Formats: sequence, structure tokens, C-alpha cells
Amino acid sequence: MRRMILLLIVVTLLGACRAGAGVEPVGDDPAEAAELVEQGKALLEQDRCQAAIEPLERAAKLQPGSPEAYLALGNAYTRIGRVSDAIEAYQKALEADEQFAAAHTNLGAAYLRQIDSAAGSDKVADQVQRAMAAFRTALELEPGDPETHANLGSALLQASQMPQAREEFEEALRLNPNLAEARVGLGYLYLLTGQAQEAVRELERAAELAGDMPEAQFALGIAYAQTNQLDKAVAAFEAFLAIEIPTECAGDVAAAAEAREQAAALLEQLRGPQ
Repeated sequence: MRRMILLLIVVTLLGACRAGAGVEPVGDDPAEAAELVEQGKALLEQDRCQAAIEPLERAAKLQPGSPEAYLALGNAYTRIGRVSDAIEAYQKALEADEQFAAAHTNLGAAYLRQIDSAAGSDKVADQVQRAMAAFRTALELEPGDPETHANLGSALLQASQMPQAREEFEEALRLNPNLAEARVGLGYLYLLTGQAQEAVRELERAAELAGDMPEAQFALGIAYAQTNQLDKAVAAFEAFLAIEIPTECAGDVAAAAEAREQAAALLEQLRGPQ
């Protein structure tokens, strides 16, 4: 069971509302571009990921010097599974404003998203190192951002740097005790280090904070199974499988696909002969 713990990488994409100060609009129609960015962001909030692409691509063309346009476009690309295009968009945001912390954070998240398709341990290690570098740059710019601390914790967890990962998750929770992503990350860490009871505590809290968060329910099912709370494990896996992932957001679907298969297989084992 332990091999499944890291299937759902917990990373947070930051929204396009944190552009660096002093960036002047560039392009034929900044007002129209800004309106298109807001339209695209609204569509993403509604999980209409594919529909968000068109207005955000238009915004980037109208205002090629806008880091916000490229950040939002990168977020849309990430959520439909076009991670290489997302990385390019985030890099363009940073070309427009290298002090844009959210673009560094989301670039790191995109590198982690590529891990599933990376071939070979060297490639995976390279992606993790790129992600950590991006998160650390973001934290140099905005040291008090809890989501970025949690994202760095997830990257360190992928690199099996457990003490450093724990420090980042705990710092994220110091900054925001209600950050479910940090509690899930800490729960994964406890599972990997043989502290299943502590994992249950953190993951139950994460599920209270965000019951519709797939990573929380999946990890909680594993934690309950490891602590022999089999009825609760069944309930957690059932809750995980009941969470609807918008089909228009193909990247989100792909990120959870293998975990859904394994949760279904575990449910069959836990229920036994019918």
C-alpha cells in the first residue's frame, strides 16, 4: 500500500491577482485584455477549463506584456493537461515581470505535474529540483505565502527530504492553520515515515476543512486502512470516488485517474466477498 501514497501530488495554483508592482500595460487594448483575463478566470472558477483557453489566449495576444494574462493562461493549460504549454506561459509571465512570485510558484507546480509522464529516475529528480528552485524563488519574493511553503513541502517529499518537508508544511500551517493542502502533505509525510496515527489526525482535519478535496479523502482511506479502521477506510475511499472531477479539466482528471483505479481495487479488497 505504501507505494500509492504519493500518487496524488498536492500542489496549489495561485490565481492571477498577485502581479508584481509597477508593470505597465503593453498592447493594443489593455482594457479589453483585462476584461478577457477576468472572463477566463471566472470560467476556471466554474471548472470550465477548456472554455477558458480562448479568452485567455486572446488576452495574451492583445497584451503580451501582461504577467497576469500569462499566469491565468498557464493555469488553464495546466488544468486541461497541456503542462508543457503551461510552463511556457509561466515563463512568459516571468519575462514580463521576473518579480512575479505567483508565476514562480505555479511554474514549480507545473514541473511537479510533469512527474507522472517523466521517464526514468533522473528525469523525475530533475523535475523535482526545478520545482524546488521555483518555489524557493517565490518564497524569496513572498516569504509569508503559506501555499508556496506547502508546495515546497510537497516537492521535498517527492525528493524524500522528510525533515525539510515537515518544516515547510509546519510553516505553512503556522501561517494558515486552515490550509487543507498543508495538512494533507503532512499526512502523507506521516504515512511515509510510519506514523499512521498522526497521519489520521492531520488527514481528518484536512477532510473537515475540505471534504471535497480528492487528495484528502484518498490519503485518509490509506491512513484508516493502515490503522485497521476498515469501515472508515471504506467510507473514505467511497467519498473519494464520489467526488466529481470536471471532465472539461482533463489535467485534473488525469492527475487522479490512477488513484481512482487503486481506490476502487482497495475497496474491493476491504469489502471482501459480497
